[in-house]
Amino acid sequence: MKKIITSVLCASISSPAFAIIELTDNLSLSGFGSTSWAKSDNDNPLIINHGFTDESCYDCDTTFGVQLDYFYNSFKASIQVIKPPQYDWSSPQLEWAYVGYEFNNLDVNIGRLRLPLFLASEYYYVGQAYMTARPPTEIYNSILGITAFNGIKVSWAYDVSDETTIVLSPFYGVKDNNEVDYNSSTELKFETNRMFGANLQLSGESYRWNVSFLDSNYDQTITRKNIGTLPTNKNQHIQLWSLGAEYELGKAILTSEGQINDSSSSMYASLGYHLGSFTPYVVYGAQFDENEHLEGNSYLIGIDYDVLPNVSINGEIQYFEAHKSNGSFIENFTPSNHYDNKEAILYTIMLSFVF
Repeated sequence: MKKIITSVLCASISSPAFAIIELTDNLSLSGFGSTSWAKSDNDNPLIINHGFTDESCYDCDTTFGVQLDYFYNSFKASIQVIKPPQYDWSSPQLEWAYVGYEFNNLDVNIGRLRLPLFLASEYYYVGQAYMTARPPTEIYNSILGITAFNGIKVSWAYDVSDETTIVLSPFYGVKDNNEVDYNSSTELKFETNRMFGANLQLSGESYRWNVSFLDSNYDQTITRKNIGTLPTNKNQHIQLWSLGAEYELGKAILTSEGQINDSSSSMYASLGYHLGSFTPYVVYGAQFDENEHLEGNSYLIGIDYDVLPNVSINGEIQYFEAHKSNGSFIENFTPSNHYDNKEAILYTIMLSFVF
C-alpha cells in the first residue's frame, strides 16, 4: 500500500503527520515540489497548462507549495500557497484557505477548498504522491485544470467494518473566478455563479473507490489575440460525473478512472508493479466527444524510483494521437504546424519531493 498510504500522508488536510517542521504543538509547516526536463517531437504544444513542444523545457512542470496547518482540539485551519506549472514564481496562487471543525463523524470545512472530484484531487500538485510523473491529463484536465472553489464541504465518515470506511462529502460553492490560458491565442475566464455536488469514497486496506457529481452554473468570457474580448456567455451549465478505483494486489497497482460531462468524456487505466524502490508502470488514456467518438488517446510507459521516502524520480515516454479534433494538443492544426502529423512522443524526467 506504499502509494495509497503516501498519498494520504503527504497531502491529507486533516493530519500534519508528514510535516517535518513542527512550529508549535498545534502548528505545523509542510511543503512539496516537482521539476522536470520534458521534450516532445512535435512543435504543436501538448497538454493544457504545460505546453510541451519539440524544444527542451525545464520549467513546464515546475511546482512548489507550502502548507500551514493549525489544530486545537476539534478546531482546525489550513492554508496552502502554490506556484503551479502555468504561473511564474512571481504569481503564487492561494490554493486553499479554510477553517474547519470536527465533531463525532462530521467534518465541516468553510473557505477556499479543493474540488473533491477524482482519486488524486485531495493531493493534486503533490507529485511525489503519484505513481506517474503527472496525473493522467485525460481526466485531470477535463475541467481545464480548475482545482478549487469557494464554499463549504461537509464530510461524514462511517466505519462499515474494521477494514472498510465510507466517507460522504457534499459541497456547495459560491462566487468565484478562474482564468485559463488555453493556448497562445485564447484566454478563458470563468465566473462561477454557484455550484454543488458530492463525493463518495469507499476505502479499505488495499483499495479505494471514488464517485463524484458536480453541477455548476457559470459565465464564460473568451479573449482572443488580435480580436479582443468577445461578449460574455452567461449562465453556462456543466454537469460532471466521475468514477474511479484503485487496487493494490500484492505488488501490483491497478487504477482506473472515467468522467462524463455535457460536452465530453474521458478515461484512463494504469498498471504498476513494485520492485523494491522501483515501480515500472503503463497507462492508457482516451478522450471522447459528446457523441462518444474518439478524439484522442495516449500510451505511456514509465518507471518511478523512490530515492528516499520523501523523494522520487520518474522517467517516462508517452505517445499521443489526435483523431477528430486536437486531442491533447492545445493549438489548432494548420499546414504550418504539421496538419498531417497529429501525433507526438513526449519524454519526461521528473523529480518530486515533500517535506
